[in-house]
Amino acid sequence: MFRLFIALTLFTLIRCSTSISATEKKVVLSDSTEFYTLHIEYPDDYRDVDGVMKTFSHEAFDKKKEEWKVGGELYNEEKKVSEMFADRAYVKYAYHQEFESFLEDSLETISYLFTIYEYTGGANGNVITKTFTFNKDKKLVDIQDILDFNDYKDIKLSRLLADKALSDTTLFFKDFVEPGLGLAYLKGDGITLDHDKCNCDGYFFGSNFQNFVIRKDGITFYFDKYTLAPGAAGITKVHLSWDELTPYLKKPLPF
Repeated sequence: MFRLFIALTLFTLIRCSTSISATEKKVVLSDSTEFYTLHIEYPDDYRDVDGVMKTFSHEAFDKKKEEWKVGGELYNEEKKVSEMFADRAYVKYAYHQEFESFLEDSLETISYLFTIYEYTGGANGNVITKTFTFNKDKKLVDIQDILDFNDYKDIKLSRLLADKALSDTTLFFKDFVEPGLGLAYLKGDGITLDHDKCNCDGYFFGSNFQNFVIRKDGITFYFDKYTLAPGAAGITKVHLSWDELTPYLKKPLPF
């Protein structure tokens, strides 16, 4: 039976400082049919004046409802496969989004980490991340507001990320990290992209830093499942301290 549920739940967060703290609302979008389950949570934060988190979440919700609707193309394809392979396990699609908040009173910033799980068959689903950071002026902070990617600094920063990740030999391996950050596709000079190696027209190394959380001691960068480590590791993260980032920081910082 088709079920549609949209709930708005109010949570009060207790903080040590009142400079940026406020009541946070959590919005829940939920929908379920015989073919899929959707469950999306996102914060309704007063700093998000343009509603970017709301737009991101509702667009994903509406898109999946349309793509996965009963009687739609994907639904009919799955039905045909099930009829052809009677012993095949029943596949029910799933899309679940949750979030975690990171408030830094000393910097007057708040970062939101969205964790998104999607399953469309197979042994395991995929997990990706999306982050949003706001400053005291209610501005959405872009990583290029913080880091300078000019003069190949995006590549130098990517190498710094790789070195930091590979210092954890229990989780990260060179064969995953260097391709995941695009470093394996550089020519011998260390700055020129080898298009044959990457089988691509270009690679923006700044994309390695798009998902980030501001912390009082530095920035934590998050990566989707399979990007820097085997699937069993799930989402991975690499933290760089402010001291490590100093040569690449823009002035003034947006917080």
